[in-house]
Amino acid sequence: MSNRIRTAVAGVVVLLALQIYGSGGFPDSWNIGLSEPINSWQSWIRTNRDNHWLFTFILNPITWIVDLGLESTESFIGWLPWFIPPIVVFAVIARRGKFVMAGFASFAVIYPGLVGVWQESIETISLMAVSVGICVIVGVPLGVWTALNKRAESVLRPILDAMQTVPATVYLIPIVLLFGIGKVPAAIATVIYALPPMIRLTSLGVQQVPKSAIEAGQMFGATKRQILSRIQLPLAVPSIVAGINQTVMMALGIVVIATLVGAGGLGQEINQTVRQLSPGRGLVVSLAVVAVAFVLDRVSTALISEPGSTHKRLPRNVIILAIAALIAATVIGRIAGWNEFPIAYGTSFADPVDTAVNWFRDTFSFITRPFNDFIVRDVLIRAQNLLNNSLSWQLIVAVAMMLSYFVAGWKMAVTTAVGIMAIGLTGRWTDSVDTLTQTIVAVALSIVIALPIGVWLGRRPRIEAALSPILDSLQTIPPLIYAIPFVMIFTVGPVPGVIAAVVYAIPPGIRLTSLGIRQVNTESIEAATTFGATDRQVLWGVRIPLAMPSIILAINQMVMMVLAMAIIAGMVGGGGLGYRSIEALTGPNKGLGAEVGIAIVIMATILDRLTQATAKRRQAPAAI
Repeated sequence: MSNRIRTAVAGVVVLLALQIYGSGGFPDSWNIGLSEPINSWQSWIRTNRDNHWLFTFILNPITWIVDLGLESTESFIGWLPWFIPPIVVFAVIARRGKFVMAGFASFAVIYPGLVGVWQESIETISLMAVSVGICVIVGVPLGVWTALNKRAESVLRPILDAMQTVPATVYLIPIVLLFGIGKVPAAIATVIYALPPMIRLTSLGVQQVPKSAIEAGQMFGATKRQILSRIQLPLAVPSIVAGINQTVMMALGIVVIATLVGAGGLGQEINQTVRQLSPGRGLVVSLAVVAVAFVLDRVSTALISEPGSTHKRLPRNVIILAIAALIAATVIGRIAGWNEFPIAYGTSFADPVDTAVNWFRDTFSFITRPFNDFIVRDVLIRAQNLLNNSLSWQLIVAVAMMLSYFVAGWKMAVTTAVGIMAIGLTGRWTDSVDTLTQTIVAVALSIVIALPIGVWLGRRPRIEAALSPILDSLQTIPPLIYAIPFVMIFTVGPVPGVIAAVVYAIPPGIRLTSLGIRQVNTESIEAATTFGATDRQVLWGVRIPLAMPSIILAINQMVMMVLAMAIIAGMVGGGGLGYRSIEALTGPNKGLGAEVGIAIVIMATILDRLTQATAKRRQAPAAI
């Protein structure tokens, strides 16, 4: 008998022993009671918020500064006559010669007013503008520092990895504990959530500056500071602009969730559509959120001149005349009292969407109800019973360790075992199992849908270009909107959350899969074709194997997107960690929030590392 067979037999014997002598479900008596000291700390914070140095000298000044920025921005925008913002947006973008884009952006500015959420859009714009501004102020210097200092980069890299892995909900729990409820904690959570891409892309831009440009500056006697300010930063502007764009998109992603801590704005309107079960109104308001993000994205891009750009600068006289005209228009508008948006059609034109959803629910109930019952009764409940009762927790830990060892080595195996044990020790085992089963189902459905479409589009670039706006919209619309029609179709429960997570996760899966298929080198395809391979053989024998790293990264992104939807699933009756997150955010038990946050972080980290390690194993060896 070979050593490999002996090892396999020994492994099977150990697993059987763990199942026979182990116990189903993690023991409740092992709960370390993490929530109790957190709740005690919460009581201490309430008592000492007005007199302790931590608050009087650090946290309260931060709160005051952020609140001042939010109030000033909101007051200023609200003070302007309603027609001034679209004019400014048009002028900023049109100065580059993009008149069609400028006109579309101007319409995006007035769209929230047309649907009756003008004041709410001002609140959201203020929150996003201040948050993105802080991200730029903090992120650009940190990005430059990490680009020029290898030690700083090695320290910050794992921190940034963790920040991008953690779902947005987790940030809200400790921030609410320290800063309370309101717009300020929402802004701070948005900054923390959206900061990593600003740092990463700034660092990447500085690092990718050609050495020849730096050497040329050194030859002319430029100091390090002059090289940075006159060579590296100007050449890194495209990457910095990309960082701003990514920051805007990520800030948008937390707008709805931030309403759970009192952020208000458009997110609050979207939350109300859930209670009203009105997908039409939800779609209309969500498009207002998309409009806000689009305007901030285009304006931030237009304000920064990239090196090598060919657009002409306007003459100084024209700029002075335009500013004078703008000031005059503002004064006239203020005198005439044209502050409020004059026309509001409301959301009545979205009623056909509600009608269509109701028609679909009634017409296809013979399909949707059995599907709902199958997912809940035959998939989720059986899987949860298997992991909570039938299988011993010792066996689950051992199998997870073996899988991690096979994929990423012994360090990941130990990390996985410690992480799973930590989830059990916090008392969140059952909730984590609920979330894990829903995540597995959602990811499986996403894979079945996204990968074939991505493979198909990867060989049809024109169709992909035509579908690109649809994929962009699916990634931009707040994820809660996806859940509303599915709640009406499938009723409250885990299925609407699962289906909404699938819709939210498939765009990046399609894009990355298509990218991998498209980037397969033509030499390999031509070689296979030369030897007489058919299109199907080329696809399965060449394209898909060589694109496998991108495909696995697509699965990784879908896993992370589904986990990010956990709180949305909890809002529509999905249970699990998402529901516990809402309970912690809206209730007094912030200790529960700490337990949920730890469980979500551990689960996200393990799944992220395993899929990334799988992608690395599938990576083709570098050519020598």
